[in-house]
Amino acid sequence: MSLFSRRGIRPPGAPTSIRPPRELIGSSPVRPSTANGASSRSAPPKASTSNLPRPGNTQPRRPLGPSRAFGSGSPRGSGKRKPQGPKDVGLRRALTAVTAAVLVIICASALSGRLGLTNDTSISAGSASPTVRTVNPVVEPPAQTGCSTTTVLDAPAIPTGWAEKWRLDSGQGELRDTPSWRAFSAGDCLVIASNRYRDTPAQITGYRLTDAGPVQLWTRSGDDYDGEDINRLFFDDYSQWWGGYLVARRLLLDPSTGDLTQAPWAGKSGNVTSVAEEVAVVCRSASATAGDTMCSAWDWNDGAPSQRWERTYEEDSVYPIPGYGPGGNTQDGLLLAQVNIESRSTRAHALLSLADGSLHGNWPASSSSAEGSSVFIPARDGWLRLSESRDQATLITSSGQEGEPFPVINERPTVVLANDGLPMLAQLRATYRDGDFEWADVVLQCRSTSACLLNDNEIDLPDGVLMDDYLQGAYYQVLSMLTADGGSLLIRSRPVVSAWAVVLDTESGQALVPEHSRASRGNRALARMSDDLILVLVGSEVVAYMPAQ
Repeated sequence: MSLFSRRGIRPPGAPTSIRPPRELIGSSPVRPSTANGASSRSAPPKASTSNLPRPGNTQPRRPLGPSRAFGSGSPRGSGKRKPQGPKDVGLRRALTAVTAAVLVIICASALSGRLGLTNDTSISAGSASPTVRTVNPVVEPPAQTGCSTTTVLDAPAIPTGWAEKWRLDSGQGELRDTPSWRAFSAGDCLVIASNRYRDTPAQITGYRLTDAGPVQLWTRSGDDYDGEDINRLFFDDYSQWWGGYLVARRLLLDPSTGDLTQAPWAGKSGNVTSVAEEVAVVCRSASATAGDTMCSAWDWNDGAPSQRWERTYEEDSVYPIPGYGPGGNTQDGLLLAQVNIESRSTRAHALLSLADGSLHGNWPASSSSAEGSSVFIPARDGWLRLSESRDQATLITSSGQEGEPFPVINERPTVVLANDGLPMLAQLRATYRDGDFEWADVVLQCRSTSACLLNDNEIDLPDGVLMDDYLQGAYYQVLSMLTADGGSLLIRSRPVVSAWAVVLDTESGQALVPEHSRASRGNRALARMSDDLILVLVGSEVVAYMPAQ
């Protein structure tokens, strides 16, 4: 399931315009900074409850009238039939059989054309509906007749807290069971999916979210007579949304209808990272290509996808790290990426340019400890990098230029955010070098989980929720968000799927941890955390928490 929905934790650097009153973090026009931080010059759509294929595949068949066998009719104007001998009977039967065969061939050909069937055996039907639906070869905007990833959910104008809103049994069994199931949500769309596992077919169900709870729109299974492509779908924990579609590597799933469409990168499929649903970066390792490591970028372009660039690399693999948006904007910002060399024996962090795919920087990365790697904090015009020892920092502009290192204050903030969006590099430098927090609306400082200040007020965090190693390392900076009204600070407990959601009231400091988040790690997950909806998966259920009044 995706760590970040379209309106979930804002991927750093994603477009930040506010959709009042509940959009995440806004932005304002800013001037770019240098590497040293100095400034330089609609109502919800009606649910669709049918599984009918797209228009064009539903034309009624033209009725075929009864056929007349040659030689079986009497001559015009004759009142009697001529007696038939054995030879006449045999000839008539032969002609009747030939005529029937011709009609069968004609009907089969016409039916094949109406159903859109092709000779391409690599693409098969993929629907549980009574009529065969092929994988759409051309990417178009999704139907949005049942749900939309851009819909804003209803919430109180002045919420006073968060409360459980509804529960849904997934029908897929326990999360810890095999095959496990996942949930993906954006706007008022919810998709619950399990991949094929041995003899167990894949299962996918789509819902529209309403005030009363989820309403099922469609369901498809790999054991349906046309479910081959459903079994071929692959969703991982970090599957993301692009242009309103849910990405399943080479295929795109329309959450409103369950239709499948080939992604424009289908022939070069790999790990997909979506940035604000606008740009998809697809990367394949050298081992997958039997050649060079390759990445490409694809613009949604308002439903007319186009390739922005394609690039090969000498490294064994280059993968943007899930959960991090760009430092900068979606046009020429930088994505944080993990680079592997010598069959993953050497790992490093680098910044991948959205403008042309070039790599910038090379900083050692450790997967064994939170203290072993640099920490990258996104800004509207680049990145701040904390050194491995956390006592120095540098600023990196969106063009990849790294400035001179500077010393960092001892009491570093755990989270520092402003209502108007991501900070500028100059603001981050003022905070981490000089201890200046004047620009921030919310400052969380924790020495441990039992010693925290929120805007200079002491607060009590629940035991065992946040990780001590992460509190002073700025890790929670990219795992946190403010609601649009500034009333709640939402924190994801860890960057993996089996995480907790923590809600802090910015006025009172009171902490809310959904009780179901405390389930054992193998039997829980956090599917969505946005300023209007938190979806927690526990056991066999999806549990929704929403702002309340």
